[in-house]
Amino acid sequence: MEETSSACGACSAKFLCGQSGKMDEACEFPVSVAHKAVRLSYVYPLLLFLLLLLSLSALGVSEWICALAAFAGLGLYYGVLRLLRGRLEKIFVKKV
Repeated sequence: MEETSSACGACSAKFLCGQSGKMDEACEFPVSVAHKAVRLSYVYPLLLFLLLLLSLSALGVSEWICALAAFAGLGLYYGVLRLLRGRLEKIFVKKV
């Protein structure tokens, strides 16, 4: 029991998995799930931001409007992720 407690003590997501009291099960997620999380939270928003910023700039729109539109696009992206959180929880949260 002591091994699990020390392992769960170091885990920042121990409140999500429900594995803190079990010794026989490992607290592991597939690497593909981690990669999907990184893509959804960092890569796609960065690409969206750069796409909006550069494409509007190439069209001759002023810089401050380009920046506002790029940030508005990020807000819209994260708003859609927030609306889809029920579907995403099925992928990212390990249910016991």
